[in-house]
Amino acid sequence: MQREITYEYAPLLVKAASRRFIWRRAGRGLVACCVIGGMGIAALVTGVASPWLSLVAIGLPVSVGAAWWRYYRRAADVCATMPDRHVTVRVGPESISFQTTEHTSTLKWSRIKRVWRFPDVLLLFTYDKTAGYTMLPTAPLGEELRRYVEDRVREHGGDVA
Repeated sequence: MQREITYEYAPLLVKAASRRFIWRRAGRGLVACCVIGGMGIAALVTGVASPWLSLVAIGLPVSVGAAWWRYYRRAADVCATMPDRHVTVRVGPESISFQTTEHTSTLKWSRIKRVWRFPDVLLLFTYDKTAGYTMLPTAPLGEELRRYVEDRVREHGGDVA
């Protein structure tokens, strides 16, 4: 099956994909940071713990949250600087290609180690199973082509979650 779709690398789509990535990758940790930060604030206000311990309990979660916020903003900023946001995706039996006016990249199916499925987007991971990803919106794919992509990844040893 050789298919081609085109979509716009739109800010709302990029932000949604970034939020989904952050939540799945760091969600529990972010919730834990909020709890620890809340405990730190409560300890600081009530004087139960030393001020230094309270400040550490507040500072650590704020630092972690700021790092993820920076990741989210960076993804949106990259999108904003693209002169042409149209992406053409070619799906074939051996590989998947992404092409913009400035860049073309082709991935063999065996290079994709993991796919995270969401209703609006697929996140394709190469090299590492949870580091950088390539975003693929599901709307222009349709159900049949989405299943085809997932099946190719599985057939070549990748995980689909």
